[in-house]
Amino acid sequence: MVVFSADWPKFGGSNGTFFSEEKGLRSFWGNEEPEILWKLDAGFGYSSIIESDGKAFTKGYNEGKINLICVDVSIGKIIWKKAFPCPRGDNYFKGGSRSTPVIDGDNLFVLLHNGDFYCLDSQSGKILWNVNVVEDLGGTRPTWGFAASPMILGKKVILPIGGEKGGIIALDREQGEVLWRAGKYGASYSTPFKSKKEDHIIIFHDSGLSIHDVGDGRELFTYPHKTRYGINASQPLEFGKNIFISSAYGKGSALIDFSGKIPKTIWKTDKISAQMSSSILKEDHIYGIHGQAGGHSKFSTIFCLNANSGRIAWQKKGYGLGSLIMVRETIIFLSESGEIALIRATPDKFEELASFQLLSGKDNWIPPSYANGRLHCRSSDGNWICVKMGTDQ
Repeated sequence: MVVFSADWPKFGGSNGTFFSEEKGLRSFWGNEEPEILWKLDAGFGYSSIIESDGKAFTKGYNEGKINLICVDVSIGKIIWKKAFPCPRGDNYFKGGSRSTPVIDGDNLFVLLHNGDFYCLDSQSGKILWNVNVVEDLGGTRPTWGFAASPMILGKKVILPIGGEKGGIIALDREQGEVLWRAGKYGASYSTPFKSKKEDHIIIFHDSGLSIHDVGDGRELFTYPHKTRYGINASQPLEFGKNIFISSAYGKGSALIDFSGKIPKTIWKTDKISAQMSSSILKEDHIYGIHGQAGGHSKFSTIFCLNANSGRIAWQKKGYGLGSLIMVRETIIFLSESGEIALIRATPDKFEELASFQLLSGKDNWIPPSYANGRLHCRSSDGNWICVKMGTDQ
């Protein structure tokens, strides 16, 4: 049996869309449960896990430091660990790590929530260069700390820093020198990404959505979408010339057409509000989680939405808040209480295929990662579990 496998080198996977084309995911389990390959303590935090070329990386907080760890995924053994002094930052929540590392070739890029940014050698953990985006680059730390992941575009590193001199900045990946600054907005919690069709950078910041030229950073389009507390955190979805955005706190969702000189709203709805979990596009439907953290999180729903019309195909209660990814035809949902549910990705009806408890605790908002038949799940308390989900490895 030939099984296509793929790494998961950055937040949201290889394309940043939380979607994997990898074959071999086992969807039906009956009375069985996945085999736990290994477990580790990663420390407090919300950084998700990346996997590349047989190694996995994440970071977590412990005793006044953020620890970045590199793990041999075949046996769960720590290859190297790097510690960075950093406050826990527990501002109305557990605190700890936020942003997810990014690996690109032999370089590993890591942003801490206090603004320290590092480029390291991924093989050894050696620091190649570092800056603080507040002290050195004039950025402004958002309320809950820097949580967006860096974006790597060839020789450029793109960071949302929210400074008065520019809301987004491009650095030279070899030395960390500033290449350009752009945008008059504050940093929020969503990760910038490159357009599929143009040499454009798309960023969801504290004031809404902006599109910039990759070469010089010129802001080409902007669309206002302000959310209370500046929490624009879920990843936008691009398809064609349209972009879907969503946020909570009563704001809701919108589909915007960017084909003309001025962005045009195709539809809006307050019936779908994704606070943190990023939605996923499959064909002409959007799958995601409606709801926000706090006292009402138990009323959250998993939804399927027609992307063109904004009409809800189905919604399902009872799973609470969480996050999701998609592997071909199957949604993998991880609840904030640590339960995994496998759901068929179809607009026809909601259909659960399997479920099992993997993690304990609460506030487990970290998206799982799937690579080479392995599912990585991590709790906010730092419990990292790697389970075998593929039919072959």
